[in-house]
Amino acid sequence: MEYPNLPALFAEDEFSAMGLRKYPIRRKINSNMYSDFDGTLLRELEHIDSTVTVLSTFNNGGLEVLYKNQYRAVPVTGENSFIVNIGKLVDDLIDNKVPSVRHRVAEVDFDRYSITYFLGPQFDADISRSMTNKLTDAGEKYTIFGEWIKDYLGAIELFYY
Repeated sequence: MEYPNLPALFAEDEFSAMGLRKYPIRRKINSNMYSDFDGTLLRELEHIDSTVTVLSTFNNGGLEVLYKNQYRAVPVTGENSFIVNIGKLVDDLIDNKVPSVRHRVAEVDFDRYSITYFLGPQFDADISRSMTNKLTDAGEKYTIFGEWIKDYLGAIELFYY
């Protein structure tokens, strides 16, 4: 049996997107903006990415990762570096060789900007099996990426709106 070829899953990526994220200074705070984990005031809720995210934070702090059951500040990227974040789906596809990381953006007292590039597999990429032919978590319910991302994005939309 032939195992999935990870680069082939990303050969055509109609779900990839790049954007400028702006986190403006908050004028009003409500109880939904605090972390359930530790009570920290947040700009972006705690989450694990889905596929691959390439990110530049420039000189803007606030990004934090969960490491050994504690959120820790991620060093800013400056102008010449990027952060590459592996999401849960890719983690499963590569047999957990590079872990996905839970992260968030804590509240800061300035307008915060970042640039993100979200790389996703092609719509009909088979995500049911890992590179060593193990059933992935996504594969328990879905065969192709398009099916999975439809439900994933629907869940995100309900979460944020």
